[in-house]
Amino acid sequence: MQEDSKKSLKIQVLRLAPLLIVVGGATIIVVRSGPAAITAYIESYRENPLVTAAVIMALFLFKSVSFGLPYTVLYLAVGHIYPLPVALVLNVIGIAVNMQIPYFVGRYGNFASVERLLHRAQFVQDYTQREGKSPLIFSFLVKFIGVVPHEITNLLLGSLHIPYIKYLLGGILGLLPGMVATTVAGAHITNRRSLSFILAVVVMLFLMILSYYLSRRKKRK
Repeated sequence: MQEDSKKSLKIQVLRLAPLLIVVGGATIIVVRSGPAAITAYIESYRENPLVTAAVIMALFLFKSVSFGLPYTVLYLAVGHIYPLPVALVLNVIGIAVNMQIPYFVGRYGNFASVERLLHRAQFVQDYTQREGKSPLIFSFLVKFIGVVPHEITNLLLGSLHIPYIKYLLGGILGLLPGMVATTVAGAHITNRRSLSFILAVVVMLFLMILSYYLSRRKKRK
């Protein structure tokens, strides 16, 4: 039995190794470069909007397998480069792109370590124990509150077998308020005394406070 357990553990480690290498390498690149360097990298392609859009989508995809690259950096950069309506559409597409890889890894990967994390996460326990649960509302709340890093919640939502369309729609709606406020701030970042920029920052702060309040309230329950 002990030999079988050790063999199973080795198999799990080998299966996880490529994913851990990708996540670790991507995170190191982001941490060493820093958000400012990422923004400058996007800005360097500004003269060609189509190439810039492709680079931005690649960065949203890159973020899905790394830690350390905040959504805020990408939202601000997109809002600064493109007209506001175009920037909002691009950021929605970017969110959708970002939500793909971890979801399918969680749903079809069958990693023992993910299963353990799944059972330890409080928000997962709340969902599994709730009667009349709605995958759409659950995905929305998980993303809106945003206490757990999005890369991890994408993985866990996939492991819970949340229906793909409800996962995607709920996740996008949950991130939408913060994305809109941050993108508007990016559009007016060169004029920080403008009413639009100030209101956008106020909304961003309000959403952060609301998120913290909701997370504390759930913990008290």
